Amino acid sequence: MYTPWTRDGRVRADVVNIAPDVSGWIDELHAQNSREVKTGDVLFTVDHARYQVAVDLAQAQSDSAKVSWDRATNVYKRRTQMSADAVSREEVDTSRLDMMEKQASYKQSVAVLNSAKIDLARTTYTSPASGKIINLELEKGDYVNRGVNRLALVKDDSYYVTGYFEETKIPGIKIGDKVEIWLMAGTLKLEGHVESIDSGISNSNSTPGNQMLPSVEATFAWVRLAQRIPVNIKIDQVPEGVNLSSGMSATLKVVVPVGDQRDQRSVLHAFSENVKSLF
Repeated sequence: MYTPWTRDGRVRADVVNIAPDVSGWIDELHAQNSREVKTGDVLFTVDHARYQVAVDLAQAQSDSAKVSWDRATNVYKRRTQMSADAVSREEVDTSRLDMMEKQASYKQSVAVLNSAKIDLARTTYTSPASGKIINLELEKGDYVNRGVNRLALVKDDSYYVTGYFEETKIPGIKIGDKVEIWLMAGTLKLEGHVESIDSGISNSNSTPGNQMLPSVEATFAWVRLAQRIPVNIKIDQVPEGVNLSSGMSATLKVVVPVGDQRDQRSVLHAFSENVKSLF
């Protein structure tokens, strides 16, 4: 029975790179390397004094803009109620435009205030997911810049395995197939199933030259090696006591049900074509 397998497997996980959304000095640091955190836990805080001042200033400007809008609105309403002899049409139009301008200024000030409040709120950074902190490069008192990664979070229950199978073995693999997994870190066998097969890998001949034309290598290997296609495998259950780390090596074997003849012809055909290409 043909069973696709590979020793080129890697444990992977969903990793969230964490960067502050505001710049400033680290005021409090709660995150620690290899520490488990839950969604919403405070990881660190940035000194918020400057951002509080920005909110206060924006609030004052918004209040002032609201007063100006109200005053312009009252003037416009008063003039529309006057007789044509007491006020000209031009004065009415002018007061209406002034009211609309003051309204726009007020809306702009509200937007500035909301932006300042967002910045103030983001001086406290909370964990976006449950998981484990890794690669922490922060100390209390450090200055952080907006958008620069300073730590990472490996999300809980996000571990999976990617196996790099030779292209000649891909016809023998189907979505949902059971997979046996052996980690290099131990002899315990894990079980999983094929979740997806990647649709492409990079091509060294596709890099464009100066004229945006393909840059094709002048030489061609006499012995053609099968390309390796990533196959993503979901781990069904991690046994208690097994510690997984993203990047671990693994050996994988796809279990083909007894009597299943599905793609053996395709596999044999691909193998024969590879043999023919050598001659």
